[in-house]
Amino acid sequence: MNTLHFYINDQLDVDRLTLVRADLLAMPHVQSVEFGEGLPRELTVEVDEHCNMTVNVMQQLNRVGLNPEISYS
Repeated sequence: MNTLHFYINDQLDVDRLTLVRADLLAMPHVQSVEFGEGLPRELTVEVDEHCNMTVNVMQQLNRVGLNPEISYS
């Protein structure tokens, strides 16, 4: 598994978090989605190894109205 780390400055209520998580989990190769607390809110997405999903996940987050920043480590 590969872990992608994003940060989101947008305010998200519980319903919106649930919808965003469901949208991401519906994507091929996405195994897990977790949101952290506070602002900026950390978003970790577990994807299948050998799948370059970074751009796809960012595009999906943009489609649902979020403006993610990626973290490289």
